Amino acid sequence: MTTWLLLVVCLGIACQGITSVTVRENSPRKLANSMNVIHEWKYLDYDFGSDERRQAAIQSGEYDHTKNYPFDVDQWRGMTFVTVPRYKGVPSSLNVISKKIGNGGRLLQPYPDWSWANYKDCSGIVSAYKIAIDKFDRLWILDSGIINNTQPMCSPKLHVFDLNTSQQLKQVVMPHDITVNASTGMGGLVSLVVQAMDPVNTIVYMADDKGDALIVYQNSDDSFHRLTSNTFDYDPKYIKMMAAGESFTAKDGIFGMALSPMTNNLYYSPLSSRSLYYVNTKPFMKSEYGANNVQYQGVQDIFNTESIAKIMSKNGVLFFGLMNNSAIGCWNEHQPLQRENMDMVAQNKKTLQMIISMKILKDL
Repeated sequence: MTTWLLLVVCLGIACQGITSVTVRENSPRKLANSMNVIHEWKYLDYDFGSDERRQAAIQSGEYDHTKNYPFDVDQWRGMTFVTVPRYKGVPSSLNVISKKIGNGGRLLQPYPDWSWANYKDCSGIVSAYKIAIDKFDRLWILDSGIINNTQPMCSPKLHVFDLNTSQQLKQVVMPHDITVNASTGMGGLVSLVVQAMDPVNTIVYMADDKGDALIVYQNSDDSFHRLTSNTFDYDPKYIKMMAAGESFTAKDGIFGMALSPMTNNLYYSPLSSRSLYYVNTKPFMKSEYGANNVQYQGVQDIFNTESIAKIMSKNGVLFFGLMNNSAIGCWNEHQPLQRENMDMVAQNKKTLQMIISMKILKDL
């Protein structure tokens, strides 16, 4: 059952008021029942408009339910967005959950409509990984341009939509030298964080897990910077991982990120590591900055397992997924960054297997 993605949204609502942590109070029973299921699917299916259209999509290979997996989620008013990375058999990468129900569960409806699901001429949304909604009701979409996880189809892009009108505000094509590691030729944009001071002065941070870099985009002048640091690199000690009793190997760098609204610290971890790092984003707000002005800090091997998803509460509490524990942990950034100051707030070996995305709903 594909339940884990939207479950963590519910947890974010419940935990956003935490300002301190105490490990001893959380019993195994309490951890396992600390959230409710919002949505679940046997498989992801879409509102094709008619059964004839759906059958045609199946026969042509446009839709194959075994290739559709949710990656990110966010919510705005009554709309819940779900991204599905583009593989052959994925008809739409950016969707909202409709009210219609199919045999697999609630049907997905392409956003803003089916025309944006057409990617073959690179005019639509190819493969949406992470999305973010800012305080100005704008939806930011990180489009990797890659299909089947390895095959570049189009240049990576940032799409920006006005959620009040569902009209595109901006589409930014990213330069090749920004999105690819010049030494290795590798690149893969998987995560983004949006820092919106005002509608013009907005910065987008993007993680390149294959090229081991942090991409910084300035909305005010459409400029890009590619930053490198050994804190973005994977740790060879942790390329073999375990999730839900299954082992796999990955050599992925910087992945999950979260921005603190209180300190302006951007927290991050390479996927193949057990470390937590951060960089203060104030230098990025200046009109000119250099790599030498950026200070990277953190603690190596602070987690007891790998951590992918991260999200920050308005009170300065960092929530993070704990892969091998099938759990969600938290840390208050007003306390020293030490393992003893971290707590586990939810654990469920069925519903929290390999958490890739978390969001906190601000209005609840």
